[in-house]
Amino acid sequence: MIELQTASKIYETGDGLVKAVDDVSLSIRNGEFVAVVGHSGSGKTTLVSLMGGLTRPTSGQVLIDGKDIWALDNVNLARLRSEKIGFCFQFSSLIPTLDSIDNVRLPASFAGGGQGDTGRAMKLLETVGVPDKAKSYPSELSGGQQRRVAIARALINEPRIILADEPTGDLDEETEGDIMDLFENLNQQGVTVVMVTHSHNLASRAGRILTMNAGMVLEGTAV
Repeated sequence: MIELQTASKIYETGDGLVKAVDDVSLSIRNGEFVAVVGHSGSGKTTLVSLMGGLTRPTSGQVLIDGKDIWALDNVNLARLRSEKIGFCFQFSSLIPTLDSIDNVRLPASFAGGGQGDTGRAMKLLETVGVPDKAKSYPSELSGGQQRRVAIARALINEPRIILADEPTGDLDEETEGDIMDLFENLNQQGVTVVMVTHSHNLASRAGRILTMNAGMVLEGTAV
């Protein structure tokens, strides 16, 4: 379970202090599919970054399975992120000097898996629909293909949680639908999915919607 307890994140800017996340308390149960919606600047990305241990809260706590993740040292926090969480972002951020299969294998090597499991990486590329691109470099892939490879990379360590920030942004409708189908299939297998999106149509495919405004979660809606 992911839990935020009165969590806030405050940034200092030239215009003063900005509360990106403002005293948020919420729980996401194991196996839920949650969509986070709201206008640009409402705090969606910061909220998910707090959940994933990428951004330290200014105050409050972030717990995964009852453990305060920011009470961990850097080594154990990195291990938790590597073993339990898969990250999917709007921009694929693939390593340009690695081909697709090596991009997918990379997180496994960080987790102590040597060079990573080539067989599993290949199966994941099949799962996301680009097995023929295993030896292609990012510059040889379309935007949608890069996004698919990035999702395969997020799954290599068999995470229990997927945090996705606008994972279908700038994709054509067909590719967008395919990626949403993939997230739904993962969720049906028990993976917890938290997805940031501007699209209420995509959000409606989740089991629950959190709406953010000015750093606050206004409502949680069961779909």
